[in-house]
Amino acid sequence: MTVVSSPPPPYGPAVGTVPGEPPTPGTDARPPDGGTPAGRPAAHVPELHGLRGLALALVVAFHLFGDGRVSGGVDVFLVLSGFLATGSLLRRAERRELRLGEHYGRTFARLVPPALLVLAATAALAWWVMPRGTWMQTGREILASALYYVNWEMISGQLAYGAAGPQTSPLQHFWSMSVQGQFFLAWPVVVLVVVALARTARISSRGLLLVVAGGTTVASFVFAQALHGADQPVAYFHTWARFWELGLGGFLALLLPWLRLPDALRPLLGWAGLGLVVSSGFVLDGGALFPGPWALWPVAGALLVLLGSGGSAGWGPRGLLRVAPLRFVADISYALYLWHWPLLIAYLHHTGRDHVDLTGAALIMAVSVVLSWLTTQLVGNPAQRFRERFGGVRALVAVTVCVGLVAGGTVAGLAGLERRDAALLAAAEDLASSAAEDSGPAEYPGALALGDAYTEPVPDGVPVLPAPAVAARDRPAVDGDGCIEGSSHTAGSDRPLMCVLHDERDPERVVVMVGDSHTIQWTPAMTEVAKEEGWQALLLARRGCRLAEPVEPPDPTDMCWAWRANAMAALEQMRPDAVMVVGSRTSPTEPGDVVDPPEVLAWQRLAESGIRVVTLRDNPRFGFDVPACVEEAPAAGCSRPRDEVYSPVNPVRGAEGVPPSAVHLDLTRFICAELLCEGVVGNVLIYRDDNHMTATYAATLAQPLHQALRAKARWLFAEPAGAPLADVSDPQVPGGT
Repeated sequence: MTVVSSPPPPYGPAVGTVPGEPPTPGTDARPPDGGTPAGRPAAHVPELHGLRGLALALVVAFHLFGDGRVSGGVDVFLVLSGFLATGSLLRRAERRELRLGEHYGRTFARLVPPALLVLAATAALAWWVMPRGTWMQTGREILASALYYVNWEMISGQLAYGAAGPQTSPLQHFWSMSVQGQFFLAWPVVVLVVVALARTARISSRGLLLVVAGGTTVASFVFAQALHGADQPVAYFHTWARFWELGLGGFLALLLPWLRLPDALRPLLGWAGLGLVVSSGFVLDGGALFPGPWALWPVAGALLVLLGSGGSAGWGPRGLLRVAPLRFVADISYALYLWHWPLLIAYLHHTGRDHVDLTGAALIMAVSVVLSWLTTQLVGNPAQRFRERFGGVRALVAVTVCVGLVAGGTVAGLAGLERRDAALLAAAEDLASSAAEDSGPAEYPGALALGDAYTEPVPDGVPVLPAPAVAARDRPAVDGDGCIEGSSHTAGSDRPLMCVLHDERDPERVVVMVGDSHTIQWTPAMTEVAKEEGWQALLLARRGCRLAEPVEPPDPTDMCWAWRANAMAALEQMRPDAVMVVGSRTSPTEPGDVVDPPEVLAWQRLAESGIRVVTLRDNPRFGFDVPACVEEAPAAGCSRPRDEVYSPVNPVRGAEGVPPSAVHLDLTRFICAELLCEGVVGNVLIYRDDNHMTATYAATLAQPLHQALRAKARWLFAEPAGAPLADVSDPQVPGGT
């Protein structure tokens, strides 16, 4: 059986051809090898056009009406891309008709113009409705999307695929276009090389390409499963972890002319495949499960539809896939995929909602359809006419110029934003330095504004520092030193790396801070304490991983537990004077803070080794991005009631099994007022996101931390005779210990 596409309508997408992402450009309608096995006439596949429309409709519907669930539609598009592109490339390469310049021009003349229009519109929407703190990252993603590497930008930025929300990238959906774009750039070269080798060796080029496609597909699938288990967010965007879906489509395209399927079987395969495609989003959480083995669900569905297409039986899914609404959606599918997601994110920012309601989803759908039809008619089709009139090479030159203009403009804009951000960060760094040296300037007392010693009111009209636009970058200096292990589960990520916060040739004491990002954020304060006391201060941290002992045997592939074991061994070998950890855990939704029993077991083990533990009470977590809230609304509105964040008493004190030698510091009175935990205190922005303190605010906590340590951890100090210092975490103070 041979499957080819039907002739395209005037200036419109071909049936079985995909003009971009989600569809596949650069295919033709000629049968492979000039004919079909046994001289049978070629059969076109109207099912493919309808399948593309159905898959796209599922993508958009689940994004808008399904709380952002992954439908599996993009996985179907990847299969179709590999299927349609591979057969076309092989046929033209065997006929010596494959010219890379002409091919790339034909491919990217379909892909690029609509994409550049949407990227420009996204930049305008970001400027209009999104917080300034998101502009830099959005600009980087616009540049990466225009150059087809945004999936790698998202990996490097540690962005995980998520449902639509105010913190979600408006260009998240461009990842799949980058994967396909990279495939469209590399695969023609692979095909040309394989055909050249086959000619030299006088063997079948189809057979050799079948071996290459099969081998790379298997290798990609194995890699995807390994990376999925180690670091699923990275695997989701990773080109090589996604290639197997494209490769399976290409493998089927090469194998299909040699298959002999009974006509009676094809409708069964088609309906079964259609059922898998439609049910995928309802049954699976693709955002968490793909591209692991469960991605075979929609992929197998697409393959079965391809296998079942082209038969003569009248009871297959062809009639359903040829209905007018699906054909219309398929005709505008590329533009619809491009438009719906940035419009959705812009809507959420404009309305201040966390998720889209039914009315909003319907509105976004209607606007997306109109814009997609206009984009197809006024941009996509004219670009195709230009290519048809002037040829692929000239179209490639024109596309390259357009991409260069957009990329150049984006780079210039990013440079301006970088200069602005550098000035804002410098102002915050100056404040942090002055806060560490003394009480800080009167207009920016930070945490001291909540203390007993500071009685002056903060002057009106003083701007917030760090500025909300750069708060996300206001991190501790140690956070960029490469000594903090990431959260992946790849081999080697269990190393107990040690950061030096402050070093002394002959230190009075050695204090090691251990834990995750909620420990890291305290390092500016601890560094200043160590400088004043002549201590050696170290940090042993892994993102998302606190020090704990397993209650039952852990999963050996879980690098967090492996890191915990290695970190504990390193601490027992070092025998520091104190280990400082965050002792409780707050929640953005649940009232009160809690203590995790496995962490208590770790403190017990340290105590048995003669190592004393100092715990810090956790800071609040919010269900929204605090800097964005402060930028868009009065700072007083960016808060949570204190009694929703914290338990009445520090839960570490009453937790079962906490060693008596441990001491517990509660500095929450310097983070929250008596009734509210706000985003700004003393004109200093506390948070850089929804739950991590800015380095600037943490620096203003140095004095309270120093005083609390002197009061509670007196073994660390060579105290002169006299009355002890007052405990700043006095139990009479709300939230104190």
